[in-house]
Amino acid sequence: MDASFKMIAVGDSIMWGQGLFEHQKIHTLVMAELVRQGFDVECIFLAHSGAVIGEPDTPSNLPPLDGPFANEVPVGEPTIFEQIETALGGKERDESVRLVLLNGGINDVDTTRVINLANLNLDKEIEDAFYRKMKLLLEKVCHCFPNAIIMVAGFYKFFSEKSEENMIQNYLKMIGFNLPLVPKMIEERVVNLFSSVFTDSFIERAAHFRDYSHQCIREAIVDLTGAMPEVIGGIVFVDPLFEDENAIGASEALVFGINPDFSPQDPPEIAEGRRKACERHADRLSPLREFAAPRASVAHPNPQGAQQYAKVILTSLTQVM
Repeated sequence: MDASFKMIAVGDSIMWGQGLFEHQKIHTLVMAELVRQGFDVECIFLAHSGAVIGEPDTPSNLPPLDGPFANEVPVGEPTIFEQIETALGGKERDESVRLVLLNGGINDVDTTRVINLANLNLDKEIEDAFYRKMKLLLEKVCHCFPNAIIMVAGFYKFFSEKSEENMIQNYLKMIGFNLPLVPKMIEERVVNLFSSVFTDSFIERAAHFRDYSHQCIREAIVDLTGAMPEVIGGIVFVDPLFEDENAIGASEALVFGINPDFSPQDPPEIAEGRRKACERHADRLSPLREFAAPRASVAHPNPQGAQQYAKVILTSLTQVM
């Protein structure tokens, strides 16, 4: 790899760094270490909160949000396919790009479907996002950036056996879990009872989502490299390696949680900026997302979590290089 090279970071809120200052974000940490090693790095950073992978031939034609903290607002568009097109700047290929950091898929599935115990289609939704769409995305990235090492970041369990039960309950309420037509006082008690009884099921689904999404990404990479031998070794899956102790409300949490008053745990200036941006762009939010969006940092990597992501990315990159 040349001493001077270009990198691109695309994806959703994890790659964006929801609730983090710029110097704490994954791509910034990766860049800082590469610079320390003597590389001259130029980065095109296009990830944003809420981004979906989307479809290669179905552009949303929706512009990026504008204004302060706009990328903290969880909206699906521009899709990650559209982020790639923006990075190309009208060109078909960019051979100067040496490194692509990407993630995606969780918003194509939707977190509410992951924790919905009545959703019997979760595996199909995971397969569609993390195998079919991811394979198409990686094929696009390989074609557009033929000289790049592609790092595909995986996910983690947001709940685990080490999570505090009340933190799980607060998270469910924060994302808008409710029981229609149930009076509010009764609803509060029912939600508490429901989440207490089914905590193990929520934890199990969180683990299954992580494990099966990782399996699908790995299969997409294997199948793609089988069809395109020239990219063998150039696409690397990166497991962030979060443990049970790193989940929401656990003893060594690597993700932001939610406070008892339902305020988010990221820095107040970011949380307040995001709240105002959500109000400014309410027309791009669904009613459910409009309710949860001001607290969108919950379940996202905190500064220590971003450092863990950067660490495993750099370890993998060193091995490839």
